[in-house]
Amino acid sequence: MNERKVLIYRDLLLPSSETFVKTQAEGLKDFTPVFAGSYKIDNGLDLTPAEELFIMKKNSILNNRITGTHFKKVLLKSVLLPKLKKINPVLMHAHFGPDGTLGLPLAESLNIPYIVTFHGYDVTTKDEYLRKSTSYNIQNYTKEIHTLQNSNALFIAASEFIKKKLIQKGFPEKQILVHYIGVNLDLLKRDDTVSREDTILFAGRLVKNKGCEYLIKAMKMVNEQKPHAKLIIAGDGPERHALEELASQLYVNSEFLGKIPYREVLHHMNKAKIFSVPSLEIETGASEGFGMVFAEAQAMGLPVASFETGGIPEAVSHNETGLLCPPKDSEKLAENILFLLENQQMWEEFSKAGVVRVKDRFSLHEQNKKLEEIYESMILQHKAR
Repeated sequence: MNERKVLIYRDLLLPSSETFVKTQAEGLKDFTPVFAGSYKIDNGLDLTPAEELFIMKKNSILNNRITGTHFKKVLLKSVLLPKLKKINPVLMHAHFGPDGTLGLPLAESLNIPYIVTFHGYDVTTKDEYLRKSTSYNIQNYTKEIHTLQNSNALFIAASEFIKKKLIQKGFPEKQILVHYIGVNLDLLKRDDTVSREDTILFAGRLVKNKGCEYLIKAMKMVNEQKPHAKLIIAGDGPERHALEELASQLYVNSEFLGKIPYREVLHHMNKAKIFSVPSLEIETGASEGFGMVFAEAQAMGLPVASFETGGIPEAVSHNETGLLCPPKDSEKLAENILFLLENQQMWEEFSKAGVVRVKDRFSLHEQNKKLEEIYESMILQHKAR
């Protein structure tokens, strides 16, 4: 094990939806990751064998007080900081803007280089909606964002789209670097022995900006020509009931699986014919920052049919690995789905091209090599100051 320790800062250690943070950290070769945050949550991701440093468990009696007041900042410095000093880290890497503002004073106290990765909502959400949030972390983010912008931190954008949003928000362009996290290709193996069905797979949270409503409307048109074609929806969220009602009213051949384990999502990716999460920008500004799931689907040989919004055109190459259309255009989305279902030769070409493109551009192994080069560069720059 390498003795150089990198602090991976996330206020909550670690939500089940953030496997990308875990896999990136676990894939480091020349550094040892140590996860740090305010508290460890119940039923979160298993981070063993990595070391975890936190103030308390999420269900602690003090939890509400920490969540709702500046008391959190006091405890971060008085309780967490001494623990961090003992392990002598060489660099700190925070994920998401709100955690970036919380972690900055810790990195400065430790006198180590600091990196913040921005993934999506932290830069796409409009300021007026951020200010309405009741979350202490978000409130602190809106108040302290200028301190972060004026620091010596490096800001990693999860896509070119996120980089543009960061610049619009006032972050200095010279301190922004685009770096795709990457996907673990060892887990994403296309099985050519499995017979693909005329199934369209949606995998994601059932929230407005994921656009599932427009996919269901598109599937109504698809089913008029191909009644056997089926929409599989893997995921849960506040829009589920309304979406189930819509699918029923439109007589769409569909199945709602709810939230399922990652391995089951991969199983459905291996059986489906098309992947579709037609994300769009909504009133709050929320949109798809990059869409790791698009890379995962293509690695499994799934062509994509989606909307051309946010960072999706970076994840999916139009007319090469998938078909993209303007947002909210269910008719064109249906047309693209039918084209892929009816043209086996084009489907095969898209499928193979997707596998190759993900291997070339979004391999976790290769992207982590680049990340470690970024770490090395930051450490050298910090020493030279």
